[in-house]
Amino acid sequence: MSRQIKNKAELRAMVRAEQAKVPACEGACFGDIVWHAPDAGGCNWSLSTMEGGNGAACVEALRPFTDKLREAYNVPDEGK
Repeated sequence: MSRQIKNKAELRAMVRAEQAKVPACEGACFGDIVWHAPDAGGCNWSLSTMEGGNGAACVEALRPFTDKLREAYNVPDEGK
């Protein structure tokens, strides 16, 4: 499946909207969407480190949602 391109701001807004619905994420926040070279699955972004609250629990609670985003979208290539 080919991925659509979304800018980081769009993905950040989608993740933060989902995060607001998840009790495990209360008090936690992530810094940004981070570009990287495509991984083995072809995705070229990930979440930066989660901070505050219980960041690890929040990341795990969001994983099904962020995995779907990572399968559907890439960000513009910053490596050129």
